[in-house]
Amino acid sequence: MTVLHLLGADEDTGGILSVIRNLQNATAGKGCTHTVLVNSSYKETRKPALSYRHSRYLLAESPAHLALLARAIATIPGILRLLRHEPVDVVHAHSRGAFPLACLLAMSGRGVVFTNHAYARRTGMYRNAVRLRHFHMVCLTPNMARHYGMAPDSDRLHIISACCADRFFELPLVERGSAAGDRPVIRLVGIGNIVRWKNWHLVLEALGLLGETDRARIQFDHWGPVSSDSDSQLYQSELNETVRKLGLVERCRFHGPVLDVGRVLSGADCFVIPSTNEPCSVALIEALAMGVPAIASASGGNVDIVQAGRTGLFFEPESAISLAECFRRVLRNEVGFGDGKALRESVRERSASSVGAKYLELYGRLAGPHASHLE
Repeated sequence: MTVLHLLGADEDTGGILSVIRNLQNATAGKGCTHTVLVNSSYKETRKPALSYRHSRYLLAESPAHLALLARAIATIPGILRLLRHEPVDVVHAHSRGAFPLACLLAMSGRGVVFTNHAYARRTGMYRNAVRLRHFHMVCLTPNMARHYGMAPDSDRLHIISACCADRFFELPLVERGSAAGDRPVIRLVGIGNIVRWKNWHLVLEALGLLGETDRARIQFDHWGPVSSDSDSQLYQSELNETVRKLGLVERCRFHGPVLDVGRVLSGADCFVIPSTNEPCSVALIEALAMGVPAIASASGGNVDIVQAGRTGLFFEPESAISLAECFRRVLRNEVGFGDGKALRESVRERSASSVGAKYLELYGRLAGPHASHLE
């Protein structure tokens, strides 16, 4: 079975591409191959390598929604040529940029899977898309389906999580022999792109609200690239200025891109995810799979992944005050997280093998008898 992923990414910065890589590894032994349509400016910087096709027009994201639609329409002739000349059993679209293209292909009679990776404001057009006979939409968690006002028992709506690589369930669990509050320094780790909606400034502001004694007991390390757009570059400058202004130079470090996430998480006491309406964080799943509890915004996919008081703590979205209180609770031993095994098992169903099996079942429904045989 051959799957063509419509993405339009112009940077190799994780997120959806991480999920596709994980699916590739998990389904290769099942006779499934994956090809990804990316923007012509895309350059691969991470491994494992993927098979690519390129488009001059398709983009994954843009604040200009009409431009995304125009680019999707301009992509159609190239997609039709590709589908005529290459054996593609299933078209799997991702991102807001590929959504119009998925709808157009479905209206033409082509079966399409669209995985929704965002909490969009225009919910109505997604509900209308699911009414298309050949359109199958995947929401990453039940909370995302609720956001779009969709019933998860619909024949063309499916709940399939994002996934982390199987190897995270085989790595040694992070040692947490004593309560966090008994250790001299609590190590907080954040992983993700430096883009404004990720809310990394909330972590800095929360640390700034702590008293000097508490602040001296916390070390925050962030790992992730800065996106190339101008606003992300500006946001990085703002974060650096906030660190300096709040006197956090010794308490906060921004390290840049990371290739070995397991090594970074192995030194963490808690994983911090401050973004509001994070769809379904792969890094969060990786952290829990390694036995690292989370401090997460009570929104988006987090509410379906984190179990309050057992695998993590929730704070009020967009509230540095609420996040600071979570830090204080950890420092004072006011919360008892489950052991590493319990945290790992809480996300076992979000492993690449488990998620890959669900996608293979869905792909099989769309491909039907025309698909190449699965082993």
